[in-house]
Amino acid sequence: MDVYQSPSNTQENETDPNPYREVVLGWERMRLRFNLILLPIGILALLAWSYHDLSQLAFLIPGSLIFAIGANGCYLLGPLVECYCRAFFENSRVRGFLYWAGLIFSALVILGFGILGLGISSFHS
Repeated sequence: MDVYQSPSNTQENETDPNPYREVVLGWERMRLRFNLILLPIGILALLAWSYHDLSQLAFLIPGSLIFAIGANGCYLLGPLVECYCRAFFENSRVRGFLYWAGLIFSALVILGFGILGLGISSFHS
């Protein structure tokens, strides 16, 4: 350590001892956007399932909350895979691809269930 160097410069030159902290914090910053994009799609899917009978929402909402928790649990796979990629390939930049692939997959699952619900709802009326 250089005693003649100002304290602010030494703090800037020090690297974070945990290189994966940035990975986790970066993913957590994107989690709100993930949920805000999927929320209206989920609401549309719920409305599709209860298209002819809104009383079905009382049965559908608990299941949709469990699905939302599951989707956020699966979201944890993104930082996990990125950490592994960075461990094996130092300059790996997979965050954007993983984020959008997971978001599109989740949206397609929700839309698929919504379309299925609309079909079942229309069939039974």
